Parts: sequence; C-alpha cells; structure tokens
Amino acid sequence: MSGHGYWQFIFKSMRRRAFRNFATVLTFAVVIGSIMIATFLTGGASNSARAGMERLGADLLVVPEEFELDADAIIITGKPSTFFVNGSAMDGIRLVEGVEQAAPQTFIATLSASCCALPTQLIAFNSTLDFTVRPWLDDELGRPLERDEIILGNQISGEIGESLVFFGHPFYVAGILEPTGTGVDQSIFVQDTDALVMAKESFELSWEPILIKPGEISAILVKLSPGADADEVSARIEETVPGVSVISSNNLAKKIDAQLTSTVSSLYLMAGAVTIVSIPLIATVSSLVANERRREIGLLRMMGAKKSFVFQAILMEALLLALIGAIIGTVGSSLFIVIFKDLITTNLGIPFLWPGLDTLLLQVWLVMLAAISLGALSALYPAIVASRADPYDAIRSGRK
Repeated sequence: MSGHGYWQFIFKSMRRRAFRNFATVLTFAVVIGSIMIATFLTGGASNSARAGMERLGADLLVVPEEFELDADAIIITGKPSTFFVNGSAMDGIRLVEGVEQAAPQTFIATLSASCCALPTQLIAFNSTLDFTVRPWLDDELGRPLERDEIILGNQISGEIGESLVFFGHPFYVAGILEPTGTGVDQSIFVQDTDALVMAKESFELSWEPILIKPGEISAILVKLSPGADADEVSARIEETVPGVSVISSNNLAKKIDAQLTSTVSSLYLMAGAVTIVSIPLIATVSSLVANERRREIGLLRMMGAKKSFVFQAILMEALLLALIGAIIGTVGSSLFIVIFKDLITTNLGIPFLWPGLDTLLLQVWLVMLAAISLGALSALYPAIVASRADPYDAIRSGRK
C-alpha cells in the first residue's frame, strides 16, 4: 500500500467517529494537563525558592527563632514584617567553622506609599559588610548607592530616578531587580544608614513613627566557605548561637513542597485515576475501529496489504489521538497557570517562577512521550489481533 493510502485509511477512520475520538482526546488532555499543572507548580515553586535565596545573595539566612515564620513569609510570599533584635550574634556567627562572610539586614514593613497601596517590605543592608546587594550594584549599576537611593523589587511600581516616600522620608530609585518569583520581588533595598535616618525623622514626619536603635538588626546573611556543607554549618550556628534558626534554600524548598503536598497529590491522583480508566477505554476504541472496518481490512489484505500495514494503521490512529490530547493538555495547563498564577500562589501561599526554557522543553517532551507510550500500550493488543485476522474471515464477518 502507498503512503497516501495508509494515511487515508487512518484519517477516514478518525472522521467516522468524531465524538468517540473527541472523548479519547479529552481523556488524554485531562491526564497530561493534570500532570503538567502539578509539575509546573512544584518546579516553579522550587525554582523560586532558589532564586529568592540567590537574590538575597546568601547561602544561609540566620534569624531569631521566634521570627522564623516571619522571615519565611518575607522570602516566600513577600508578606511584610518588622522585627528587630540586638546584633551581638554577628560576632559569634563569624567565628563558626565554614562561615566565610556574614552581613546583617534589617526588615521594616512600610506604610502605604506612592509606589504601593499596601505595606511593603524594606530590607536595609550594611553597605560596608554587605556581599549580597553590592555585587548587583557593581554589575548592573556600576557604582555604589548614594545617600537615599534605593533598589526596587521587580513588582514594585516605580521608575529609575523617581522619588518614593516612606515614613515621611524621600528616597530615589536607582535600579530595579530582575524577577525571582518570590517575596524579594515585592521588597525594596535601602542602605541601613538611610534607614536609621528615616526612623529618626519618622517621629516628626510620619503619622506612625518607627523606632530602630543603633545595632538592632533582623537577620544575618551567611556566605559559606568553599566546600562547606550547608546543613553542617547550619547545625554549628544553631549550637553556637542559642535562640536562632537557620534558613537555607533547601529548607525553603521543603517548606514549599509541604504546602503543595495536598494540591499536587490531588492532581497526580486524578491523573492516575484517569490513566487507569483511559487504558481500557482506548483499547476498546481501537477494538471497535478494527471490528467496524473488518471487511475493509480484509479487502485490503486480499489486495496485497501486509499485516504490518493494518498493525501500524490502528496503532498510529491511537498515537495521533494521544498526541493531539497531549498538545491540548499541555497548552491548556500552560494557559491555566499563566491566567491563574497569582490566584493560585496567593491561595496556596507559595512563590512561583517559570523554569528556564530548557527545563520547560524537557518537561513537555517527557509528557508527550508519556502520552504516546500510553496510546501505544492501549492500542497494542487490538492492533495485533486485527493484523493477524484471516482476510477471508474478516470480509465474511464484516458483511454481518
């Protein structure tokens, strides 16, 4: 049989039972869509946790034990928080084996401002000890921050050179960070000297002043020595400096995974249930196709068509239906995430940052491969039975 006849046989069969084939395609779309949404959520959340810590520029974040949840919320979702402790722990942390550098940061939840209708997180850093913001300034700005200059997170409304007022004190936008998908996108970086001036002036200029005493900080960012193990250094810090908790990107990822467990499990459970149903469904559809076209298959065999032609045609029809369903499921799940990303992340309390193009392409390739494998597995037995049928018996039974 020619290639034209081969494809004609397949497409004729697909057009004959449009509704049945639509149901099969929809089944594949639901399976693949559920898997893709679960994969996007887990991958995007983990990607955000790493990006958030990388943007902070630290391997570890040390915070007072009682404020660990507040610090998590700042990094993960950008929920503003204000807390201060005495910075005396800095000296003890610097002496811990495996710590190369340590720098303080201060977290201040602002009042509403021209950039933001709701309170926003100010993160004050020490320009002398800092090893997190300064590299970005060197690479992107090409100079250190001047007095009263600030760096905006990607989701903060503002233009370079624009003036923003916090607690009655004016600041000027010097740069805007790249998106991370975490709370860092909703934060503003300011020098700690400027933050102290702002706090002092707030008693005269702001209706709700803020008190920051010299030496008070909120967290300590830690850069590990080359080859140091993050978990081991974390344990040493918590043993050396009582009353602190150590946050790492791995810890954040685990917490985010825990928040996602029920949602992702439900998606995978639904995909699994539909998969279990779809295998016999597709096998039944393939068997019906073969039975309905027994006479045509018998005639083709009598005219010289090989068993492989029948086998491949039935198998190819199932593969095409699976592929169409996989494409619809992939596109649909992607659009679902794009449209409802903010609603999903807000309700689940997780960050989200799209993985890189190479990772996305790998995920798409894997689910396409899974769909094709499922289609092939489901249609394999009906294809074998139809290809082995005796041509004469096929023609005779097709007349009934």
